[in-house]
Amino acid sequence: MGKTAADNTLDEAERLWLAGSVQQAREAYRRARLMYHEAEDPAGEAAALVALGDLEAETGHTPPAREAWDEARALFGEAGDQRGQADVLVRLGRLFSRANHLNDARQAYDAARDLYSQLDDHEGQGLVARRLGGIERDQGRQDRALDLYAESFTHFARAADPMGQASALKALALLNRQLGHLDLAHAELLRARDFYREAGDMLGEATATHTLGLVQVELGNRAHARTTLEDAHRLCVRAGNLVSEAEILVDLGRLMHHDDPGHAARHLRHAIDLFERAGMGSQAEAARELADGMA
Repeated sequence: MGKTAADNTLDEAERLWLAGSVQQAREAYRRARLMYHEAEDPAGEAAALVALGDLEAETGHTPPAREAWDEARALFGEAGDQRGQADVLVRLGRLFSRANHLNDARQAYDAARDLYSQLDDHEGQGLVARRLGGIERDQGRQDRALDLYAESFTHFARAADPMGQASALKALALLNRQLGHLDLAHAELLRARDFYREAGDMLGEATATHTLGLVQVELGNRAHARTTLEDAHRLCVRAGNLVSEAEILVDLGRLMHHDDPGHAARHLRHAIDLFERAGMGSQAEAARELADGMA
């Protein structure tokens, strides 16, 4: 079956959004929604509303995003589409969380988790558990957050999702590091790095390796930390992320200041250049002040 006029309009809206024509994309999504409605295609109408809500949320328009997603959720409910409802609830949970409406976010995530559980969808349950862990962490319930992150990892493992497993392990590691459980954080970061590598996410691997190096510094293993941070730097260069590369160079410069001051200074000069090229003026200035303090 070929594409309908509504399908083509939805595709056009996506192209316009990707091209940066936000208002034209918004109007195209609304036209697509109306066309699906007139064609009595609730699934298409819901898809257009979800996409419209994504655009509104991405551009900082919270009330219209929520309105679009609420309408989509109602359509998914009428059609008995549990996955559609759950996916919208996850979006609403993130919207509430960003607005610091944490009780509303928790309710949305809990409702999504129930639906994913009925569908035996472990990826969905893993995502929700990780998001709920973030809420518990932010509200100071660290033990509960650790439990939810561990639950998230278990679900992603059952789904054989290496990216999900990596993200859950990284969340566990960051919280354990914050709590001073450095050996646990080190072990979790090693595993997270391997899962990012398995998933082919070079930047994720670089970020996990960077944090691993910082934990090694805190554990007192400075020589190993230098090697790890240099590995992270090479990964960032290959991934082409200027800001992450600069951040690693700053940490390398700080680490190497006493043992290899010349190399440390070169790292900091390079970091300053990268921050400036990325338009990160305040970070460039902070790196310059650090370099001046070490001179």
